[in-house]
Amino acid sequence: MPAYGGTLAAARCLGEHGVPVTMAGDTLLAPARWSRYVTRWERCPPVLDAARFFDWLMAFGEREPGHVLYPTCDDLAWLFADRKGELAKHYRLYEPSADAVVALLDKKQLYDLANKLGIDTLPTAFPTNDAETHRYAREIGYPFLLKPRTQVFLPTRCKGFFVGSEAELRPELARYALENAFYKPLVERVPGIDYPMIQTFSSDAAENIYSISGFIGPGENDVVARAAVKVLQRPRRLGVGLCFEEAPVDEQVLDGLVRMCRDIGYFGVFESEFVRIGARAHLIDFNPRFYGQMGFETARSLPLAYLVWLGALGRMSALDDELSQARRFEPGKGYVYCNRFFFNVLLSLQRLGGRMTEAEVDHWRAWLRASRERSLAFDSVDAPDDHLPAFMSAVREMYVAARHPRSFLRQMVIGP
Repeated sequence: MPAYGGTLAAARCLGEHGVPVTMAGDTLLAPARWSRYVTRWERCPPVLDAARFFDWLMAFGEREPGHVLYPTCDDLAWLFADRKGELAKHYRLYEPSADAVVALLDKKQLYDLANKLGIDTLPTAFPTNDAETHRYAREIGYPFLLKPRTQVFLPTRCKGFFVGSEAELRPELARYALENAFYKPLVERVPGIDYPMIQTFSSDAAENIYSISGFIGPGENDVVARAAVKVLQRPRRLGVGLCFEEAPVDEQVLDGLVRMCRDIGYFGVFESEFVRIGARAHLIDFNPRFYGQMGFETARSLPLAYLVWLGALGRMSALDDELSQARRFEPGKGYVYCNRFFFNVLLSLQRLGGRMTEAEVDHWRAWLRASRERSLAFDSVDAPDDHLPAFMSAVREMYVAARHPRSFLRQMVIGP
């Protein structure tokens, strides 16, 4: 997945530790492909073409055994766990069971698990048909979000639809069914996972999502985490994180996450998202894999990709040393993480579209400028010794915008 931020972060982290990196993809413009830390490039089928991609992966592993393999998206998190027995013949894995991964990737199972362990979640319902959806909608109240239960092999990567009133619900249900075709083997494995969930809309969620990310190893104390607040995203109402601020780790929340992972036997890299309402954090998502803003953790002395590499090779003494070193990091300096290119594009288009006032734009520009002046700002694609991925990222996004201008403007200005 060389177009993903987590893939680029992993390549840089591994390369900085002297680990050779083989990267596979299907597009010339993928930013991570052009990192100086990528040792070798292989062309492969698209991940969403699951059967063909898996056949390629097995053929490559059989031809060149011994690579460490780790998921970079929900699709691969499920696929690698589900086919672990076959993959382990040719690859080194640091992989929990398929049941553990599905329990985290399916929102219904995730929320059931959280509620069992006393972890707060937002008011959410998991209907099985349209009649139940209308009934739950009245109970939860408008507005709410109509969201997929999972992103696994979902071609649209749909984050959800905003439903503001009862009159909007029926057409949005129809649009959801029309646009979102789910992967049949997954639906056979988890019946009903293709029907949307409904979740109360929290106005705080747009620019105030709290995340705890880190590494959970097999030992009782093999846990290290960092926290951040997502302060800006694209689209602004419901989308991918664009800007993050460092935040203190809520030890009580982290304890709940660790108990949840231990309960189902999960270990490895994780990223969890919460909406804060008052003093309480409400879980909304859990990613058992590499994730978009993972470079923020690397910048804050938590080399997640290298930890996985050590775990997959069974180098437990070295893993313990790295975890101990990561614990010595001193937080609280005010680090921020941002994609500067998209940051500037978003501000300009939001101002032109009347979605931001001039004062808001000035505030955000001052926010980033102040952090950069104190050398506390990290860019998600640009790096002092690795500039080419940032250039290719900008070229790729402008190419996508030129091909699909309406979709691009919807994402950057209008939102879902």
